[in-house]
Amino acid sequence: MTTDSFGDGDEFERWRSGLFLRPDGTNADALVELLRRALDETLSHQGEGPVYPRTRQEGRRSPLGDGRLPESPVTAETALSQLRWWLAGSVKVHHQMFAKNIVPPPSFVNLAALCAVSLFMPNGVTGEDAAETLSAELSSAQALARLAGYDPERAGGLFTFGGTGTNLYAINVGISKAQPDHAERGIEPGMAVVGSWPAHYSQKSACAWLGIGTRNYISAASLPDQTTDLESMEAACRDVLARGHRLACIIGAGGTTSNMAVDDFGEIAAMRDRLAAEYGLEYTPHVHADTVIGWAYLCFIDYDLHKNPLGFSPPVVAKLSRLVERLKTVRHADSFGTDFHKTGFAPYTSSMIVMREGRDFSRLRRDGGAMTPLFHDKDAYNPGTFTLETSRSAANMVATWVGLQTLGKQGMRQLLGHALETAEALRRHINALAGRDATAINRHSYGPDVFVRCYPPDDPAATEEEFDDTSSVRRVNQYISTLFAWLSTQRVPDAEQIAVSKTSAAFYTPAGEPVVALRVYSLNPYFSDAHARELVVRLLRGKRQFDATYMRTGACEEAQ
Repeated sequence: MTTDSFGDGDEFERWRSGLFLRPDGTNADALVELLRRALDETLSHQGEGPVYPRTRQEGRRSPLGDGRLPESPVTAETALSQLRWWLAGSVKVHHQMFAKNIVPPPSFVNLAALCAVSLFMPNGVTGEDAAETLSAELSSAQALARLAGYDPERAGGLFTFGGTGTNLYAINVGISKAQPDHAERGIEPGMAVVGSWPAHYSQKSACAWLGIGTRNYISAASLPDQTTDLESMEAACRDVLARGHRLACIIGAGGTTSNMAVDDFGEIAAMRDRLAAEYGLEYTPHVHADTVIGWAYLCFIDYDLHKNPLGFSPPVVAKLSRLVERLKTVRHADSFGTDFHKTGFAPYTSSMIVMREGRDFSRLRRDGGAMTPLFHDKDAYNPGTFTLETSRSAANMVATWVGLQTLGKQGMRQLLGHALETAEALRRHINALAGRDATAINRHSYGPDVFVRCYPPDDPAATEEEFDDTSSVRRVNQYISTLFAWLSTQRVPDAEQIAVSKTSAAFYTPAGEPVVALRVYSLNPYFSDAHARELVVRLLRGKRQFDATYMRTGACEEAQ
C-alpha cells in the first residue's frame, strides 16, 4: 500500500506533519502514536519464548523484499507493520529464559530520553551545535572518574562506539606517548601492546586497525581464575623493551567476559614504572584497564559489605568483597573503559573511555587546518578536534547520563546484586538436579557467569574431571559443542525454549587447552530463583533427549 501522489500543498502538509516534528512541536502526538503502533506491532507478535518467532502468514508475501525502493511513499502504518518480520529470530532480552551473553534490558528512561533528544539531532563533536548536551558527556566522565578514584577535575572522558572504541583510544594515546610524531610519520616498526590471554579479541582488532599489527600484540599467560599472570606480563614487557622496541600500552583485565576476572592495577603500574626506569625510557607506557563489563561494580566500592543493608547472601557478599578489592586498584590505571550497554542497562551503543589525565586526549588532536569548516566557534568545547568519530550522537550521551541518574549507585547495586544472586541459584539447582549430566565449573567466578560443563553418558570425567588430561578435555569439548549445535536447531514450543550461549574457553588448562562450556548469564531483573530452576530443568531435559537419540546414532563419536 502506498500513498497517492501529492496533489496539492495541503496533501503534502498532511504527509509532512505525519513524519516530521513541526518547528513548534505541536504534532508530537503523531510520534507518540507511531511509537505506540510500533510497540503494539512488535509485542503482539513476540510469542512466549526467549527468541522472537519466525511467523508465516498464508497469502502474505514477506516484506523483506528484493531491496527495491517503491516509487511512491509507503504509509507509516504499513512500514511499521513489517517490524515483526525484521525481528524474526532475534533475541528477547526481557524474557526470563534469555540468559546468553552480556545483554541487559535497557531502561525505559534511557530509551525515552534517547528518542526525545534525537529529535533535535545534536552532533556530539562540536559545541557550537551540540551546546549543553555535551555537558552530559562531561558529567558522565566526572561521575565515572569519582567511582574509580580519579580526580574528577583532572580526568576526562569521551563517549565512543563500543568496547573496541575504548581500546582504540587507549592504545592510540599509548602510541602518542611512545612516539609523539606517529600521526605524521607513521608508526615505527616494533611498536607493541601487551595484554592477557583471555582478553577480548577487540584488543587485537584495535592493534590491527591502528597499524601496529596483531603480531605485535603480545598475550601474557593467565591464571586459572582468568586474571593475568603478572610474572608472564612482566616477561612480555621486558622482551619488547630488550629488543629496543616501543611499548605503547599495557592492558589489564578489568572484568573479563568470562568469570569477571580483575587484575591488580597497582602491581601493573608499579611494574611499568620499574621497567621504565630500568630501561631509561623517555616515555611512560600507558596502562589501560579493560573494564567495559566490570566498571559497574565500582558502585560497590563505598557500599558497606559488613552491614550489607541490601541483604545480599553470604556467597554474593564474598564475591563482591573480592571484586571490590581488585576494582579499587583501577585508580592506578591511566584509563579505563565502560560499556553502558553491557552492565549499565542502556541500549546499544553506549561506551566511554575515561582518562585519569584528561589532557591525554590532546595527544590525539588533529591539525586544525584539516578540519575546516566544521569548527567555527573556537571558544566552544569541540571534542571532534580529537575524536575518531566526526559524527557522535549527543542524544546518546544525555540518555546515558539520565539513565545512570535514574538508577543511581543503589539501583545499580540492586540490579547487579540480583544478577549475582540468581547466578548462585543456578549453581544450586545444577548441583541438586544434574547428577552426572553436568556441573558448574566456575565456582570461583567474580561475576554472574555460570559455565555448565556437560558430560556424555557414563563418561569417567563426569565424576571428577581432570583438566590436566588433554585427551579427556578435548573429548568433552567436542561433546558439548555437538550438544549445543543440536540444542540450537531443535524446534520446541515457545513456552519451553531457553536461550543460552556457549563459550569456547571458560578457562584454559595448565597445558593451554581451552575448556568449552555452556554459558548462562542473566542481567534480567525479572529472572528469579524459580526461573533459574526451570532453566536448568529445560536444559537437562534437552541434554537427555540428545543423549537418548543423537548419541545412539554414533554421530557424536564420528564428529570426534
